[in-house]
Amino acid sequence: MPDGYQKIDGRFSRADQQAFDWAYQLTVALGHTRYDTFDLYARSDWEDNRNAVRPDGSIVLGARTAYWIGVSGHRMFDAHYLGQYEPTREEAENVRQALDDFITVYLEKVDPPQPATTRALQAFDSGLRDAVVVPKVIDGSRIDGAFPEIRDVQGRQPYLETATRALTGRLGNHLRMQAGELEDMLVRTPPAQRFEALADAVVENDPLQRRLPDGSSRTPPVDHVDRLKANLRIELDDIFQRCGEPGRQLDQGAERFGRQAATSLLQHCAQARDAIDTEQRGYQQVASLMSVVQADLAFGRASAGQGRDSDAQVLQLKLNTDYWNGALHTSGLPAGALGYAGTDRSLTFDQEKVIDVLANADATQPPSPELRDAVDVVATQAARLCNPVAPGAVPNDPAGQAFEDQLCRDFVDQEQTRLFTALGFSADQAQPDSTATAQVMATLTEAAARRQGLEPHEITARLLTAPSNERIQRAAALSLGEPGMVVDRDRWAEATETLAGNIEATVARAAEADRNGQTKLHAWNRATAGERLSHQLSSAIEKAGRPVRQADISGDEALMRSVAAATSGQSRPGGDRTGGSDPAARRGHQPDNGKSGQRITGR
Repeated sequence: MPDGYQKIDGRFSRADQQAFDWAYQLTVALGHTRYDTFDLYARSDWEDNRNAVRPDGSIVLGARTAYWIGVSGHRMFDAHYLGQYEPTREEAENVRQALDDFITVYLEKVDPPQPATTRALQAFDSGLRDAVVVPKVIDGSRIDGAFPEIRDVQGRQPYLETATRALTGRLGNHLRMQAGELEDMLVRTPPAQRFEALADAVVENDPLQRRLPDGSSRTPPVDHVDRLKANLRIELDDIFQRCGEPGRQLDQGAERFGRQAATSLLQHCAQARDAIDTEQRGYQQVASLMSVVQADLAFGRASAGQGRDSDAQVLQLKLNTDYWNGALHTSGLPAGALGYAGTDRSLTFDQEKVIDVLANADATQPPSPELRDAVDVVATQAARLCNPVAPGAVPNDPAGQAFEDQLCRDFVDQEQTRLFTALGFSADQAQPDSTATAQVMATLTEAAARRQGLEPHEITARLLTAPSNERIQRAAALSLGEPGMVVDRDRWAEATETLAGNIEATVARAAEADRNGQTKLHAWNRATAGERLSHQLSSAIEKAGRPVRQADISGDEALMRSVAAATSGQSRPGGDRTGGSDPAARRGHQPDNGKSGQRITGR
């Protein structure tokens, strides 16, 4: 028997049973996979309240600590009758202190302190112990049944305890974790690694830092993430250096301090989310161009059906635009390819012809042809990512491919000034595209814009942010206008389907003409292929919209037109203009569309 020690066993005290129960509950709370029994000793000198772990793994408790553990064990494990003397608050405080002492010495047994543990980490450990671990041990052992007031007793560092609880609660709520989930993860992490674990949790689980609006993952550059986590660890060290100071423990406002500290950490995350800090070459330039494209596609002015007179701005396209996951890849691409948008929402560009050109751009000089090509390919692939169904996917059919390619070209040409301004250059405007496909698309977007009360560029944006397999159908619908209250929807749907077929056929013919270098469809016609196909598309839009517009006349308006026609001697709407039976007269003048000329000339 060591000098000054007395072995504790069940024959004389309940302290060993209570200690073993506390040790078991503590092991559960910390997630340890082992639980060892141990010999328990108590110091014989009442004034000697030191606790220690002996080399053989046994524990020596201070005299007062051992006494109060025995008292709590007696209250827990011995029978009591109704009306027996109830413990006082002072006794609850003594048992709580004994519990703190036992937890401290037992943790030294199972988790020996590491030399690298800083004062701030020690303070964080104490804060978690008082705010999380002790309540779990009380819950598991049910000691509050014997000492009801023990839950109201604070630990030895009340400011630190309250600040820790407020900080972890605020962070866990922001990270959308279940109550206590973040705290459980931290107490099961070795003390020396807790700041790192907390910084990882904040960055990796932040719904704004690591997630896009649709819930898919966002992948910022590795060095940016590492730098952000390192900054958060430094800030956590400073926070717990301050709230663990001995002279601060009786101060008020600990909860406010903890919540403000958590808010500061989240603000750093928000700043890092909006301003990527990376050494990856060309990343900042690509991100700047992406922001221009996404910002323009995110907003759209309300159309006629939504009340354009109010000049309302609606976020109708926002959920379809933040599709870049932040991952930028570089590689040598096949000849003729400068970049592509991946179906995983990443971007890949040629290192030499795109990334290096952007990174080396000199804003004091006019943009070079190589820089124009690099800006064009980045903005084009940025626009391709806005397909809400399959970002980066390429349409399989030739007409759909030509339709998307021209939409991207039109959009990028319109954004030239803003794109180059984002790179630090003065205003720059591209020359309009004069291909047949460009002329056809211009005719289509202008017709839809007139119908919707918008600008053609806004129609282009709406079509870009539509699913690729629905764009031509959407273009037809926009050109005809949304059906009114009295329009026969079957008739409107039929007209839309017919017009969509005409649009698809016209775009396919225009793309074929451009591929073949065919400027004219017919040798005898002076009009270019683009002009002829644009005229045919205009006629198709007019023809498809005619029955829709007729059906869109309300019953009252039709009646008023009939009355006006009757009083003026004209035929009623829809009736024969001549009133006679001659079909030729009813048809009126029929233009020969140049056929008579053909007969004269022999054509």
